[in-house]
Amino acid sequence: MERDQNVLFGQQRKVGVGFHNIGSGLLRASHQETVRKVERHYGERCGHLPLNAQALKVLVAENTAAIQTQMTYLSSLMERTLQPLTGDELLLMQQEMVERPLVVPYINVPETETYIQQELGADVWGLPGRMTHILKNKASFYQLVDETGLPDFQTPDYRVASVYDLPTAARDFLAVIEEMYHAADMIHEYPLGVMLRAAESDGNYGCCLLYEQAGRIVMVPNGDAGNTLYYRAWSEALVAAQQHLISTMDVQKETRVVISRYIDFVDSPGISVVLLDGEVASLRWNGQLQLKGSKACVGTSSYNPGNPTLQHLQQLYEEPTAAFFEALLRRTAERCQIDFASIRAVANLDIMLPGPLEARLQQCRKAPQVNYLAECNPRWTNYTDAILTMLGVSGREPTVANIRAVIQEGISTVDKYPLPEHLDPAVVREWIFERDALLKRDGTRIICRMAQKPMGLIFAGDVQLAQREFEQIVTMLFTKVAS
Repeated sequence: MERDQNVLFGQQRKVGVGFHNIGSGLLRASHQETVRKVERHYGERCGHLPLNAQALKVLVAENTAAIQTQMTYLSSLMERTLQPLTGDELLLMQQEMVERPLVVPYINVPETETYIQQELGADVWGLPGRMTHILKNKASFYQLVDETGLPDFQTPDYRVASVYDLPTAARDFLAVIEEMYHAADMIHEYPLGVMLRAAESDGNYGCCLLYEQAGRIVMVPNGDAGNTLYYRAWSEALVAAQQHLISTMDVQKETRVVISRYIDFVDSPGISVVLLDGEVASLRWNGQLQLKGSKACVGTSSYNPGNPTLQHLQQLYEEPTAAFFEALLRRTAERCQIDFASIRAVANLDIMLPGPLEARLQQCRKAPQVNYLAECNPRWTNYTDAILTMLGVSGREPTVANIRAVIQEGISTVDKYPLPEHLDPAVVREWIFERDALLKRDGTRIICRMAQKPMGLIFAGDVQLAQREFEQIVTMLFTKVAS
């Protein structure tokens, strides 16, 4: 991208507002209890701020003491005031304003777009709602990919079914997979399994991974390996999965479930891009931290291939991933009759790199060697939100060049760090603040994103040093409490 100095959010506004609508926007067709659960954990996090605005606000559903305390902490780091406001408070403030504020939501679904533009009377930043509507929905996205038929990347084998028909549809699909493995003479090697995802699920809230292992059916709900369940038969496991998915869904809004084949993959990198004035800038691959036994992403980092094979795959496929994603975004804008040059946004794509079993299966099926698409996140992510936070605390402008600089310097996040039972997260955050003040002299940072249990964190610069320093804080505080 030639014009790296372009600020993501355009001309400076008097008021810029971050809106971390991770519940109402991200999980718009989820059960309200699922929405509340996510909002409770992520409510304090909001790094996607239009940093070039004169005054920064954070739009919140409820102006809690925990949110106010976290915004005070971030204000100290950024050396500027971050003021949390409810929608009503923002409307009252606007009565004294001439210029419309710019609101940057975590995800700009059509419902959010209407709320910001019509109810709040503000301008909205991000992918247009019509595009997000297609790209975030698992069923619509897979169908779009199949219809566009772009090379090198494809959807895994999948079916779309109503959640009410799930056990039957999944059993029929499993029979097809079994035949496939028999034909490839891999029935005793390739674990039989499916990933079940509600069409409007996100962040693994509203999904179930099921696969055979040692004569049992393993079920991992919501990507949480700590809640793994075991069943004796597929019929029993699929009914349990159906009940779990229904409990997470708002079936008045969406009943579809995507049933995809369990894939043997060696890694699942993400790629984020910035759309700016008709151009697309790749932020290259990023790594995703997944706990053993789970496919859920619990943290992110700059991509560090762990072995020569992954390094080779990165060299081979990183640029084609970006090219594929750009082509897909342009096709989607065209379908939605949106001028691509008018878009300012970030978006993310997650892919799966086939492992040895899957590579062999592709060869046996005489299929082209391809990587699989896991999902599209037409929004900010854990990773890009953390990068914007780092720009804010280091006083740098939100440009593509500066975003790439943060990645180059090193960044890693953890969404759910398990603190010892008797440690107060607020005290841990105070110690992080003190230690960070020392470390930043040499370009290393520890930032608290959510001061709760489990804790959300950003490590930047010398990531390993930052992680060691944080663990020393936890050990020291735990020793004090224990004594």
